[in-house]
Amino acid sequence: MLLELRVSRYALIDDLNLTFSPGLNILSGETGAGKSIVIGAINLLLGERATVDQIRQGEDSSYIEGIINCRQTVYPEIEAILENAGIGIEDELIIAREIYRNGRGVARVNGRAVPVSFLKEIGQVLVDMHGQHQHQSLLRPERHIELLDSFGGDKIAKYRQKLGILSKKHQELKKELERLGESSAERERRIDVCSFQLKEIRNADPKKGEDEELAQREKVLANAEKLCTLVGNVYSVIYSGEEEVSTEALVDRLNKSLGMLNEAAQIDQSLLPLCDLLSGAAAQIDEASHELRDYQFKMEYDPGELAAIQERLNMIISLKKKYGETISEVLEFADNLDQEIERLINSEEVAERVAAELNELDQEIESECTALRKIREEIAARLESRLIESLGDLALPNAHFEIRISTKDTFTPLGKDNVEFLFSANRGEEVKPLAKIISGGEVSRVMLALKTILARQDLVPTLIFDEVDAGVGGVTIQSVAEKLSELSKHHQVMCVTHSPQIASMADYHYHIFKETTDSRTVTRAIRLTDDNRREELARMLDGAGIDHVSLQHVDNLLERARHYKEKIKAKESMA
Repeated sequence: MLLELRVSRYALIDDLNLTFSPGLNILSGETGAGKSIVIGAINLLLGERATVDQIRQGEDSSYIEGIINCRQTVYPEIEAILENAGIGIEDELIIAREIYRNGRGVARVNGRAVPVSFLKEIGQVLVDMHGQHQHQSLLRPERHIELLDSFGGDKIAKYRQKLGILSKKHQELKKELERLGESSAERERRIDVCSFQLKEIRNADPKKGEDEELAQREKVLANAEKLCTLVGNVYSVIYSGEEEVSTEALVDRLNKSLGMLNEAAQIDQSLLPLCDLLSGAAAQIDEASHELRDYQFKMEYDPGELAAIQERLNMIISLKKKYGETISEVLEFADNLDQEIERLINSEEVAERVAAELNELDQEIESECTALRKIREEIAARLESRLIESLGDLALPNAHFEIRISTKDTFTPLGKDNVEFLFSANRGEEVKPLAKIISGGEVSRVMLALKTILARQDLVPTLIFDEVDAGVGGVTIQSVAEKLSELSKHHQVMCVTHSPQIASMADYHYHIFKETTDSRTVTRAIRLTDDNRREELARMLDGAGIDHVSLQHVDNLLERARHYKEKIKAKESMA
C-alpha cells in the first residue's frame, strides 16, 4: 500500500508530504483546492505521461516520490519484475519521478533509473486508479479473465491448475517431436550423414596414442642417414679410435689408465675406490659400444615405410580436424554417431508414438477447455446478476452488464477463452467495451461494484477512486459510501469526494485546501482530527456555514458510519 507521498514544485504544490494508512483514506476540499493535483502526482508515479506545464510556475523542475509497502500477496510478482530489471527488493519500494522544464525526465525505483514504461509495469500490480484517469485494470480486456476466474474461486482454480500441467506436458511433447524430426526424408538425410562420418572413422580405426607414436617414428625415418653417421662416429671414438689422427680407441685408453691406477693402488690403498669407479666406467662404456653397434646394424632407411607413416598421420590429422582435437574425442564422436543412427532408425516409430500421445493430449485439453468454458459461463451469469444488482444500488438502475466469452483457436494454461466485460448505462442502448464508456463516474461505479464483490480475491493492494460520487446523490450515495467502507477491509482505499456521507466513513480524513503565501497560491493538506473533521464534514454538508444543526447532522452521519463499520466487522468475524 501507499505509505507516503511527497510532492515538490508541482502545479500549485510547493512542498507537500502526506502519510497514508490502511483502510479508507478520504481526500476532501473545495473545488479547485488541488485534490486532482494530488491524484495526478500519484498517476505520474504509476507511469503516466508528464508535461512541462505541470511544473510549478517559476521552477525548473518537479519532484514526486512515493513509498509503497509490498504486501505479501503481490510480493512474488513484484520481486520477479524487479529481479528481471536487476533491482534489489525489500519490503518497501521507493518510486521517484523528476520532470524538468527542458523536457527531460527521470524515473527511479529504489534509486535505480528506469524507463517510465517500467513504472507502468509495477504500477499495474500495486495500484488500481478509478475515475477520470485511464490507469484502470478494468479497462484492460486481458485482465477480465482473471477477474472472472477470481470470482469462480477454487472451482475455476482446479481446472486452471490441471490445464497448466497439461499445457506444460504438451510443450514437452511438441519439443520431442521437433527433435525427432517430423519428416522421414529429413531423418534419412541425417542417417546418411551420420553413417558416412561413422564409416570414415571406423575405416581409419585410429588407436589412442597412435598419432604420437607415428610422429616419433616419422622423425626417426626422416633423419635415418644423419642418425647412422652420428652413431657411427661415436662408436668409432669409443671402440675403434680415429685412424686419421692415430688416436687410440677410448676403451683402450681407459683400460691402460685403469692398469696404471691399479699399480698405484698397490702402493697407496686409498686409491682403491677410484679404481672401482674407473672399472665401472670402463664396463659401461664397453656396453654402450655394443649397443651403438647393434643400433647401426638395425638402422635401415625405408622410403616406403616413411611414406606410409606420413599418409597415416595425414589421415589422423584430417579426422581430428573434423571430429575432435584428440583421437579420444574422435572415438567418442564415433560412439555418439552410433547412438544417433540407432535413435534415428527407431525415431520414426518413436515419432509416431509421440504424435499419437500428443493427439490424445490435444483431445484431453479440448475436453478440459470445454468444461472450463461451461463453468466460466455459469460463473459469468452469477457475476452479471450480482453486478447488475449492485449497480442498481449505485444509481445505475437501468445498467446492463454482459460478460462475453468467445473461443480462441489455440489454448493457453488459461484455456481457450477470451473474456471481455461489456456495459450499457441505459436501457435500450447497445452494450460496449468498458474502455469506450465516456463517463469516468460510470467506470468508477462499475469498478466499485465489481471490486466489492471480488474484494477477497483481488490482489491489487491499493485502490484509488477519483470522485466516484460524481452524478450520484440522495439515498444512493449512502450505498456508495458503504461499499467503499466494505472494500477498505481488504484493500487500502483512497477516495477523492465531495460527499459528506462517503467522507463520514473515513478511517483517515485529509483536507486539501489553498492558501496564499507571499502573493503565491499554494495547495496544502492536513490530516484531520476528530474536532476539525466534524467541521470539514459540516462544510461539505452546508457550504453556507457551520452551525449547531449542521454539526448535529454530522454527528448523526458519524454514528451511522460507526454502526455500519461494526456491522461489517461482525460479518467478517463470522465469515
